[in-house]
Amino acid sequence: MKQKNSIFHYLFLSLGFILIFIPLYLTVISSFKDTNQITSNFFGLPNPFTTDNFQRLLTDGIGQYFFNSTIISVVSIALITLFVPMAAFSIARNLSKKKAFALMYSFLILGIFVPFQVIMIPITTMMTKLGLSNITGLIILYLAYAIPQTLFLYVGYIKTAIPIELDEAAEIDGCGKFRMYFQIVFPLMKPMHATTLIINALWIWNDFLLPLLLLNKDSSNWTLPLFQYNYQGQYFSDYGPSFASYVVGIVVILIVYLIFQKNIISGMTNGSVK
Repeated sequence: MKQKNSIFHYLFLSLGFILIFIPLYLTVISSFKDTNQITSNFFGLPNPFTTDNFQRLLTDGIGQYFFNSTIISVVSIALITLFVPMAAFSIARNLSKKKAFALMYSFLILGIFVPFQVIMIPITTMMTKLGLSNITGLIILYLAYAIPQTLFLYVGYIKTAIPIELDEAAEIDGCGKFRMYFQIVFPLMKPMHATTLIINALWIWNDFLLPLLLLNKDSSNWTLPLFQYNYQGQYFSDYGPSFASYVVGIVVILIVYLIFQKNIISGMTNGSVK
């Protein structure tokens, strides 16, 4: 019976791998084909192998949109990693002591349950009236929307993985709150930093709806997903450059994931425990 279950599990995992691998395989090989090859031999390898699609992307200005996405992602993630753990540490240490912190925490994580579609129009209207329908406004929104889930994970991680005795020992040694946080607590949160970085990087780098609402009026502010959307519409019958643009978007986030993958599982496991 156990052997049958093991075979079933392996078959199930193999099927999942195939379902994930096939779209990735088709995207990569299609980026090195011209449109005629794609339409005539979609599953076959490139013959001949060509990099013309990537050269066309450079000619059409993908570098600007890649730069925009990079700036937005890096700055947003840096702000999230700087401010959210500070709030989480304060809340985690006072959650059971002061009702104000418990209410604040409950109020902030309620954002997890609010669908974006409900506040999409009011947010767009507000940002337009404030003159923040630009990259700066988009970064502010990413920071705001990242707070509920990221705060929840950090608070759980601090409560389970960073004992309060460290705070007491640091205070006995004459260490102030800010020094204790930045020199002792913040480095100990490395697994959770990696976890939240991957979660938010995947979301921000690939996000389409928020940039569409705030940045679509000015093409110079487009992110990579917006460029892919408009590029696909402009060259709808020329599939090669479109697939090449998808590969460009995939490679960056894949590299980030490979760098931080070792810390992701431990951070997610500890952070999800109350």
